[in-house]
Amino acid sequence: MSNIPLWLTSIPIAHRGLHDGNLKTPENSLSAFAKAIKEKYPIELDIQIIKDGTVIVFHDTDLKRICNSSKKTKSLTKKDLKKHTLFNTSQTIPTLQEVLDLVKGKVPLLIEFKTHRLSKKLEQNTLSLLKKYKGEVALQSFNRSSVKWLSKQNHNYPVGQLAEPSLAIKPLNYLYDYLQLNRTMHPDFVAYDIDDVSNKRVAYFKEKRVPILLWTVRNQSQVDKYHTIFDNIIFEGFIPKI
Repeated sequence: MSNIPLWLTSIPIAHRGLHDGNLKTPENSLSAFAKAIKEKYPIELDIQIIKDGTVIVFHDTDLKRICNSSKKTKSLTKKDLKKHTLFNTSQTIPTLQEVLDLVKGKVPLLIEFKTHRLSKKLEQNTLSLLKKYKGEVALQSFNRSSVKWLSKQNHNYPVGQLAEPSLAIKPLNYLYDYLQLNRTMHPDFVAYDIDDVSNKRVAYFKEKRVPILLWTVRNQSQVDKYHTIFDNIIFEGFIPKI
């Protein structure tokens, strides 16, 4: 745990920024990030790569839920971004560079790589942008290959593995994930779905003293219930006390 920065285990992290349920301050927007900066919360955000290689901050694989458009996210180019507003607000899809320019190291960033396979383009382009950035950063992904690749690169960012429930849906995949994650990978931290805290992997990493983050925590009751399990939380919809 010597390479784990204190903020990652001690300051609650604002899920997709400090948004308001997308009424006026949408998730993954510059306004949500500005609010998190004002309140001094680290920011969790999602990144993807689009058609022209630009790294954007956006969660979904299409624009239907957030921008009311049928377009696929990967089909966009940088010039398309300002054409799509987030939840009918004035906010538009930001690039990662715009977010870095806004934050400027004022609060830490927890960056989630939204990728289902390791193309390396998203990872490489992101690390290239971060080379010029002066601020605290941690990286994470659900994709084991991405986590493994990022962990081997020449940087000082903690790299974490995201995990979610899978036993009831795909028991064989769960078993494979369990063996892979526990035996062949050594993430700097793990981030678990709050609905998955009872599985054996959590206990394994707890025993190994690997920091555990819980997502997405949505009320103080959840904080109080699981306070003996987590080292930190990724939260939204309330202001936590831990």
